[in-house]
Amino acid sequence: MKQFHTIEKLDTGILYALELASSLSVLLLAFGLIASMANVLTKGGVLTDSLLMQRIWAWTQCIAIDANVAGTIIRTFRYHAEREKVKMWLYGLLSLLLLFTAAIVSNIESVQQTLNITLNAAYLHVFVPIEALIWIRSLAIVLLIVAHALRHVQANPQNERPPQQPAPLVLTPELLNELRAAFLQTILSEEANAHTRFLSQGEQPTNTAQEARVSDEDEQAANNGERVQAYLAQHPNATVREVASALSLSVSTTNKWMRRAKR
Repeated sequence: MKQFHTIEKLDTGILYALELASSLSVLLLAFGLIASMANVLTKGGVLTDSLLMQRIWAWTQCIAIDANVAGTIIRTFRYHAEREKVKMWLYGLLSLLLLFTAAIVSNIESVQQTLNITLNAAYLHVFVPIEALIWIRSLAIVLLIVAHALRHVQANPQNERPPQQPAPLVLTPELLNELRAAFLQTILSEEANAHTRFLSQGEQPTNTAQEARVSDEDEQAANNGERVQAYLAQHPNATVREVASALSLSVSTTNKWMRRAKR
């Protein structure tokens, strides 16, 4: 639960321990394979004749195999989300094998402890022959080594090339001159097309900026005229200077609009 920070730290520590065990398991499995091969070549001189080596071999193999059960399940779903089918099926098969052997071994141990019988007698209560269980566990050891090797192999098909990064654009003086010339050519072409279009419609080309300025001046003049008329409506005996001072207009402009208002 996210509101319990202690539990979050504990979960993080558990995941770290599982990843650490998964990484170290390859070394432990390699040690087990080497010890087994050396024992065969020495006709039992490494493990069979040494009780200490037997226990070391048993502990290292159990840690390397059984500690990977949770890790293989996590990686199965992770590779499924990443759509890496080979790794997903490999870890899925590993998860099934490890879970199956873990369940059988736990069942044998539970029967032995519950019935208080020997280990050989407990094997008789399991439906899987002990030879088959050994074969499954040996197959899981080999697949664990293969799976760990595939973790460091990136899926990059030969036919699929990585996308090439575009080369950075360098603005050289020659390139700037070409861009400037192209920009001027575009402006001249648009002006020529506009001129031709006006002439074909029987109209004369006009200057847009000049028209906008004339429109603003007419609007301002009409506004001044309305202000003068409104002021004279309230002060009919006001002089030209009084109106100009009150409305912040020039004397000539005020005089012009006062004459028009009186007319």
